[in-house]
Amino acid sequence: MPQFFINKENIREDKILITNLSDINHITNVLRHRKKDELIISAPDNFVYEVEIISIKSDLIETKIKDSYFSDKKLKINIILAQSIIKSQKQDFLIQKATELGVRTIIPFISKNTVVKFDSEKDKLSKVQRWQKIVYESAKQCKRGDLAEIKPVSTFDEVINLEGYDLKIVCSEKEDAFSIKQFLSENKVAENADILLVIGPEGGWSNKEINKFVENGFASVTLGKLIYRAETAATVAISHIIYEYEL
Repeated sequence: MPQFFINKENIREDKILITNLSDINHITNVLRHRKKDELIISAPDNFVYEVEIISIKSDLIETKIKDSYFSDKKLKINIILAQSIIKSQKQDFLIQKATELGVRTIIPFISKNTVVKFDSEKDKLSKVQRWQKIVYESAKQCKRGDLAEIKPVSTFDEVINLEGYDLKIVCSEKEDAFSIKQFLSENKVAENADILLVIGPEGGWSNKEINKFVENGFASVTLGKLIYRAETAATVAISHIIYEYEL
């Protein structure tokens, strides 16, 4: 059954109001749902609601709650992915897969070899809104109980100065000795630990950037002998973290 997300203010006692116009269009024109059809709706507190449609308007669908339960479809640890922005379709793919893999937060940022250029702050905001929409659609597809958050576009210096994480990892094609597998096995973390994972752009890191990461407490690790595309590197690194701490 299709799943949709709502804000807490959309919950009114035993009813839930769907006000997102894109969702309304999807429900009425794509799924062709009508009164008495059922939907699955997720709220920000990880509660999932089974509801029945009781009225449909062009700007509002009113539903009645039939059942609710807490969703445990999320990772036990919090993965925060800082990704040096890559080309459009590849970035979309990366965000989609990171969402499916349970990443909690995505921080897009600009590094020395970032190919993507922005015309203005408005352009950056537009991209973030587009990426958040991809998160929404991906979360619906994989039945996540929560939504990953896309942060505003950051600078390299803002990323290297991030603090308050249990682990800070940067994947580097320049590293050939210290693997992410070795690092994770040597650094056990508790449930709900915050793990900051940094992935570089198509052009890779400069030596100066890697040095700055290490100086600021990041572990520089390799993903193995093969050199991956940026979007592949992200999925491989996230999978390593899930394997080490989730299974």
